[in-house]
Amino acid sequence: MDKIFINGLKVSCIIGILPDERVHEQPLIMDVCMEHSLKQAGEKGDLNLSINYAMVASFCMNFAKERKAFLLEELAEELCAEILQKFNPSSVTLRLSKPEAVKEALGVGIEITRCK
Repeated sequence: MDKIFINGLKVSCIIGILPDERVHEQPLIMDVCMEHSLKQAGEKGDLNLSINYAMVASFCMNFAKERKAFLLEELAEELCAEILQKFNPSSVTLRLSKPEAVKEALGVGIEITRCK
C-alpha cells in the first residue's frame, strides 16, 4: 500500500498529567503515516485524489494545541480517529514523542496504528 507521511511535526502544547505540564506548554513531536492509494493521483496529477499532507499537518497541530490532553495515549486515539474520518486513509500510524519528558533520553513516547 502507498503511504503519505509527515515526520518530525513540532507543536508546543499542554500535554501531560504532572501539575507543571498542565500550565506550561512543552514540545511534542508527531510522525504521521497514512496508507492511501496514490495510483490515480500519480496518473492524473490531481491532488484531490490524494491526501493533502499540509492540511493534515495543520489539523494535527491545531488539534493537539486545543485538546490539552492528559495522556499521549488519549491524544493519539482521538487524533487517529479524526484523521481517519476527515482525510479517509485506509490506516494511520501516529507516533507522539515528548523530547523533554525524561532528561536522560532523547525522547519518549508512543506509536499506534488504527484502520478504518
